[in-house]
Amino acid sequence: MERRNNMRMICLFALYVLLASGGLVLFKAGTKAPDFHIELMHVSIDFSLKTLLGMMAYGFSFLIWLYIVSKMDLTFAMPLSVALINLLVIVESCWILKERISMMQGMGILIVLLGVMMMTITGKK
Repeated sequence: MERRNNMRMICLFALYVLLASGGLVLFKAGTKAPDFHIELMHVSIDFSLKTLLGMMAYGFSFLIWLYIVSKMDLTFAMPLSVALINLLVIVESCWILKERISMMQGMGILIVLLGVMMMTITGKK
């Protein structure tokens, strides 16, 4: 039973990380080619389908995060999620948005990966 709960939390955590990072990248991608224009009370908003999908993915990831926080130690879940989301955003930005990373950013990514590996190995009870 414990193993099944652990596997469920790992799957939910992975889904959270994918939705949060994907939502951010979709939101950014949607700002490049707006499909819709809304003007409300002298505020003009341009958005696209990608922007809406990004908002939905990010919003759904937040709901998953609420569940994760209720079941996991925050001292473990928060640093791990932030590190993994930041790493995925960089990878997705390079792949989807065709952004480039510098050598210094690449070294930072390696340091973060090492830190995440150390945290997950030493974080187990």
